Amino acid sequence: MPQKQFASTFNFAGSSLTVNRMGYGAMQLAGREGNKLVWGPPRDVEAAVAVLREAIESGVNHIDTSDFYGPHITNQIIRKALAPYPKNLVIVTKVGARRGEDGSWIPDTSREGLTSAVHDNLRNLGLDALDIVNLRLTFDIQKPSEGSIEEPLSVLAELQQKGLIRHIGLSNATPTQVDAARRIVPLSAFRINTTWRIGRTMGSLTR
Repeated sequence: MPQKQFASTFNFAGSSLTVNRMGYGAMQLAGREGNKLVWGPPRDVEAAVAVLREAIESGVNHIDTSDFYGPHITNQIIRKALAPYPKNLVIVTKVGARRGEDGSWIPDTSREGLTSAVHDNLRNLGLDALDIVNLRLTFDIQKPSEGSIEEPLSVLAELQQKGLIRHIGLSNATPTQVDAARRIVPLSAFRINTTWRIGRTMGSLTR
């Protein structure tokens, strides 16, 4: 199938990563178990694999995921469907939470939690380094809320120095947190409410 030509592309700030503006959010590749949402495998794994392959064939070259989707299941499906990955594919994942046995979403920005999450993403995606890791801020899991991000962001910066992460971003952040983060590490992307911004637009933030 010939790839669709998208109207525009954008570059993640501070990187050579250029993607089409139409990406794929992989959260719903995981299944459901009773009241546990985004939990376990989907009813039809092969259908999920087919959806991913169709997305890539149609021109999508940016996938948003996390190892707490499933947990682990979504990244394993991505690996099954797409590895070895196309050279132009950018996989953006996020850390900052873990799943409880009851399916709950538990904030976890501890050093141990973040380090484990990065290694889980690497293992289940089958990668040596992650293109972009977004720190999901969970001071209020539903919306951006103020709180210090220095410690968790410093942990990700250390993992970046070790070569496990290429670029760092923020998710569910306030403008104040974005400004604070820029004093710690260069940001490639950030999310305020439901709007993704690329790093070059940081000088004119709106909520």
